[in-house]
Amino acid sequence: MRWLLYKPLFWWRRLRREQGGEIFVEYLLLLTIVGIGVIVGLASLKGSLINELNDLSNAINAIS
Repeated sequence: MRWLLYKPLFWWRRLRREQGGEIFVEYLLLLTIVGIGVIVGLASLKGSLINELNDLSNAINAIS
């Protein structure tokens, strides 16, 4: 079970060593762009969800 923790690290080191740096940098840039996109998307989702829950709470308060 312990080897599962080291397998991704081994793959990462092998990729970095075999590609000579060019493709490694491209993968790193791609992962950075995707990561930033995910963070922006989640922030937008958070704002929309808060607005919807506020509307729901106002509707429930209006019933009472």
